[in-house]
Amino acid sequence: MAFALVNENLILGIAAIMGVATTLVSLGSLYWVTRPRKNLPNHTPPVTIYKPLKGVDEGLEENLRTFFCLDYPVYQLLFGVADLNDPAIAVVERLLLEYPRQDAKLVVGCPAFGLNPKVENLAAMERYRKHGVILISDSNVRVRPSYLRETACYLADPGVGLVSNLFAGVGEERAGAAMENLALNGFISGGVAMATVFRVTCVVGKSMMMPVQALEAIGGFAAVRNLLAEDQVIGLKVRAAGYSVKLSHHVIENVNSRRDLRWFLNRHSRWFKIRRRLALPAFILEPVANLGSLGVVWALSGDSGIAWGGMLLLFGLGMAREALQTKRLRGTFPKAKHLLLSPIKDLFLLPVWLDALLNKRVFWRGHRLVIGRYTRLRRAPVGRSVRRRVRRVNRIRARHTKSEQGSGS
Repeated sequence: MAFALVNENLILGIAAIMGVATTLVSLGSLYWVTRPRKNLPNHTPPVTIYKPLKGVDEGLEENLRTFFCLDYPVYQLLFGVADLNDPAIAVVERLLLEYPRQDAKLVVGCPAFGLNPKVENLAAMERYRKHGVILISDSNVRVRPSYLRETACYLADPGVGLVSNLFAGVGEERAGAAMENLALNGFISGGVAMATVFRVTCVVGKSMMMPVQALEAIGGFAAVRNLLAEDQVIGLKVRAAGYSVKLSHHVIENVNSRRDLRWFLNRHSRWFKIRRRLALPAFILEPVANLGSLGVVWALSGDSGIAWGGMLLLFGLGMAREALQTKRLRGTFPKAKHLLLSPIKDLFLLPVWLDALLNKRVFWRGHRLVIGRYTRLRRAPVGRSVRRRVRRVNRIRARHTKSEQGSGS
């Protein structure tokens, strides 16, 4: 019994040390990659910006408006919407009227192209592209006027095939949005920064700039049309094609204001499953960086004051990481009431991580899909109970139709 207790304490101690070390390294990495740069090249090639849209995201009109106000010589805006009845169309049309001199176009309708609806939307916009550099930008991001200049300058080196940006979660009002922004500003951004420092390819598709020749070298959008993690796979393929992948020091904003807890958990369930399929060893170690859950396990493993003190220490370290990284990324600290949600967020995410370890199904943009190796998608098979209900309904309908025909005769 004593031996088992020693082993348990040893394992928890090692996990805690790893968690603290990872936290400190990610914090240092974030400060390093976002440091102010001097003497950056004034490289401003014409750029086509792809904005795939679906529905009205939080703050959508203001998000899109920032792209009409960029300090950049020549750029084109393409807004893609798949559904003719999508309410995002009205938002874009208002902005096109407000900025008639901007080279911008709304593209409505997407021919069938693959299982990833975002890639399908991008492919539909491709034939309207005017320039040799493209920027793929999500609808929920907001940028400053210097965004294009401070991203395109990295393409001055012809060996660079892709430039992405870090992002700061902003605008939290409800608990789900606050937890989302803490996760983005803490573990996610810190992980991206740490991967960059250690020269590991890590690309998040909120902002991806690349020369068209690099995209063509990997087979274009067709190469990722059936993948869930098209952003990361594009990064891996670009690097495999002989190009380098860079992370700009320019931070963009990801707006999350009134998201609820269910949305938060569903989003991270999908992200966990992506990391499970693309980087299994790192995914297995992720609970070590979940300081809130690690602290609770430590506290419940013993009845000493040291264990409970260790929990409070890990809680405090996790909150400090997210406070400092939020301040670094967006210039302001989170509110105290939101920061107190940090360990609660960690506790919610631990079972989501476990589910991702065992479950291959994702629910994304109204579709139930199965995620396979390399995040390849296929439609989820209909469950047996659903098939039974459908057969039962069909039998009832058939009997009802026969009775109507009999009464009519």
